[in-house]
Amino acid sequence: MLESMLESMLEPISKVCKALLLVTLYMFSLSSVQASDASSILNGTKTIVINGQGSVSVEPDQIRFVIGIDARAPKASVAYKTVEKKVQQIMATLNDYDIPEADIQAMDLSINPVVDYQRQQEIIAHDAKRNIAVKLMDINQYGAIMESLGRLGVMRFEHVQLASSQHGALTLQALEAAYKNAENKAQVLAKASGQKVRGLLYIKEHSSRQAPVFKGRMAMMASSESAATTSKGSIGVESSITATFAIE
Repeated sequence: MLESMLESMLEPISKVCKALLLVTLYMFSLSSVQASDASSILNGTKTIVINGQGSVSVEPDQIRFVIGIDARAPKASVAYKTVEKKVQQIMATLNDYDIPEADIQAMDLSINPVVDYQRQQEIIAHDAKRNIAVKLMDINQYGAIMESLGRLGVMRFEHVQLASSQHGALTLQALEAAYKNAENKAQVLAKASGQKVRGLLYIKEHSSRQAPVFKGRMAMMASSESAATTSKGSIGVESSITATFAIE
């Protein structure tokens, strides 16, 4: 009696478990087939991976440079005052060219002792140095500014960098050229191997960078009667990509 009651109670549970088991087996079977199909499609696709490079160049219309002011004196205070006097003269000259304050940075200052190690490390003087970073939005002012600063006795110009106001547009043009370069390479290689390019599958952009600067002379002439001789030359932007194409 008891056994028959238990069997009657377990029978519907067993049917449910069987049904769940069948559904589970069916879903597993279906997912296995789908995975197998996806794998076969992926494995059956022939691909070619290409690196593409592109570059564009333009005449620069902006320039950045650093003016260095140095002074040496027995006392640190004297060296500092000498440098500060020169800084004020330079700032007044830059103001004559209507350069915005935001484009002039004059915060860097250092004062260091000059040590004579042959005299038991005796401090014999102090060096004071200041740097003024300037950004010219009009590169045509550069020659005249160099001439004016030369009259003040400024001899140190550092970190001269040419730039373009069209840098953003140049980057996009370089990227487009890089893709066309990759596509052309893919077409050539596919044809050489008896294949045909079906289309682009994947593309990755690498960082763009400013190409080496090609510039002419930018130097102060020895004679005070001669203006600074300058030549803009050209600057460029280079971009690179990696593209994966499907072939058949």
